[in-house]
Formats: sequence, C-alpha cells, structure tokens
Amino acid sequence: MGSDLAKVLHPVAGAPMVYYPIRSAREAGVGDVVVVVGHQAEDVRAKVQEAFPAARFALQREQRGTGHAVACALEALEGVVGQVLILSGDVPMLRTQTLSRLLKAAEGASAGLALATFIPPSASGYGRILREEGRVVGIREEKDASPEERSIGECNAGVYCADLALLREVLPMLGSDNAQGEIYLTDVVAEAAQRGDVAAVLVDAEEVAGINTREQLAIVDARLRDQGASTARSAATSSSIV
Repeated sequence: MGSDLAKVLHPVAGAPMVYYPIRSAREAGVGDVVVVVGHQAEDVRAKVQEAFPAARFALQREQRGTGHAVACALEALEGVVGQVLILSGDVPMLRTQTLSRLLKAAEGASAGLALATFIPPSASGYGRILREEGRVVGIREEKDASPEERSIGECNAGVYCADLALLREVLPMLGSDNAQGEIYLTDVVAEAAQRGDVAAVLVDAEEVAGINTREQLAIVDARLRDQGASTARSAATSSSIV
C-alpha cells in the first residue's frame, strides 16, 4: 500500500477495512470472532477492539501462509466444535447474505467444507478451482498451475466455511512444497474432497474483490459509499411511504 499503516487498518468508507468482514460475519450469526494478527499486531488489535470488544486474537509470529494462519487461529478455538467461517481482512464488500449461503452450503456438504468461487474478467493471479465431473476436487494456485489449469475461469475467492474437526485433522498434514514455500489453506480442499463432497457457492466478482493497492482501495471506497447512499435513500423512501 506504500504506507506505514497496516493494510487492514486503511479506511474504507469511513471505517478500517477489517471492520467489514467481521461485521458481516456477526450479522450472519457468528458469535465468536478470532482475528489472526501478525504485522503491526498491537495496532490492529487495539483498533479492532474499539468496535468489537469481545473479539479474540491469535498471533501469527511467522508469515508461513494462509494454512498456517488458520492453524494459529485454531489454538484460540480449543474445545470449540462446529463450523467456522474463514475470511480475509482485506475483502470489505463481502455481504452477510453470502456468508449465510456459505454456512447453509457447508451444512449440506458431506466433506464438511464449502467455499466461495467467482469468475473474474481475467483469472490472472487467482487460484483456479479444479473439478472432476462437476465435483470440486482442489484448488491450484497460479504459480503452481499448469498451462491447462491456468485456462480455467472459475477462481477461488478465499472465503470458506469449514467444520473445525476437518481443519484439526487436515491442517497438520499440509506441507509447504510449492512455489511460495508456504502452507496453503487451499490444500485443505483436496484433502476434504477425498472424504466427501465439497460445496461451492458462486458469488459476484466485485463482492470478493481484495485490496492490495491504493487504486483498489479508492475503487472499493467509492463503491461502498455509493451502496451506503443507496441504502439511505431506500430507507428514506420507505419511511415516507409508511
């Protein structure tokens, strides 16, 4: 971001971007929130607690990938059973309705896992959804993908709902033998698919747009402000009708 401020604390439509996925999860019925922190951990912790005082935190001391981040979160969820939503702090346009769909899909998935997918105008840079006879069987990160896999248009949105028992079983099995030398959360999908059906929920590409640059920040900021203005106008119209 070219800034000294932690990425997830950059303001979007008047609030730190990390507030939005937490708020959507709470509105979808999630009661227990664990925020994985690493870079500028204390700053992120303090800011999140201002809006969500009941949130808990897990420290990822080494940046060893998304799978490692979730493993760190599991330490804070010891003894907890059931489903967990896994969200990214830099995806502020994610809607509550989408998370509700994901929770419902995970309930019906025999593998105990559901993920959001999308079809962007250009798939460059995204992990590709691997299917066999329609079934989701894995995700291939672009750096590890073959030319044939890179031609796939359906991509991973990085939004999941998983059974905690599945994560506790599978995450310790994952290695880092890949192009980035990291523990990929996406590798959970292939392991889960060997146990049953993995559910996929197709979402709009705009909704799961992440923020990695100031240009992207400005675009999402404008969209969220437009949405807020539209909601306010709808509420005013409803009030006048009543």
